[in-house]
Amino acid sequence: MKSVLRLGISLLLGCLLPLSLLVSPASAASPKAAVKGDRVVVKFTGKQPSMAVMKAAGSKYRLKRSGKVWRTKTLSAAQLAAIAGSSAKIVTRNKGKKRTFTATVKATSPITPGETPGPGPGPGPAPTPTQPLFAAPGVDRIGSEAWDAIKGYFADSTLTDCVAGWPNCPVETRYGFFGDGTQWYCRLTPVSGSDIRSVGAIQQVLGAEQKADGAWAVYYQMNSYGDTVHYQVRVAANGTGSVEYWGPGVTPGGPTTDVTTGLRWLRGAKDCSY
Repeated sequence: MKSVLRLGISLLLGCLLPLSLLVSPASAASPKAAVKGDRVVVKFTGKQPSMAVMKAAGSKYRLKRSGKVWRTKTLSAAQLAAIAGSSAKIVTRNKGKKRTFTATVKATSPITPGETPGPGPGPGPAPTPTQPLFAAPGVDRIGSEAWDAIKGYFADSTLTDCVAGWPNCPVETRYGFFGDGTQWYCRLTPVSGSDIRSVGAIQQVLGAEQKADGAWAVYYQMNSYGDTVHYQVRVAANGTGSVEYWGPGVTPGGPTTDVTTGLRWLRGAKDCSY
């Protein structure tokens, strides 16, 4: 029998973890900006603006809303390096009223995940190695201890087989995990009417696991359009991942309804917007 079933049962007998553990604490300031993956993400506290533009490192970037956050388009490593740590002006407009905020752009994840920036022109120091994606505990963990360590990696993250985002790939499969428990599943294609865009709400985390090298897994129950379904997300220490899915009426731990492999973990939750 699969380890996921043993994991689920052991935690069901011990401690079921409520959805509230997924929710990120509210920001104390408005707005906050951070480099996440290959974009800059801006979070606002309170009422969302109808339009937002960011001015940083001598350039202007139109922000596009994605769920509860605003994002720039995909940026190059050089652009991200210039923006990270800079003071950005964020201009918003809501019902005709214009407001300007100042925020420091934090680098909360490696610039261009999985890639080490090369040296600049001419002689210079060797490039700094990319930091590990996940902290390695040195021991295997399971249950609440594992969840406490990995919930920050799961909430507000994306798994995709196209890091650059569609239409840079012929087809993109994407899972977006938001901090409020919302999950998006997307299959984006160039064929009109063929896209799949599905959204659901995670009801309960039933199991969690963390390996000594930092790899992790989360097993949970979700409500999808009135049906109860189950998922297991697995992410290796190098950021490669897979998603197992048990559809309505299918026994968790038994044969899966669907398995998606070849995915890459990114910080920042993405819905099905291009």
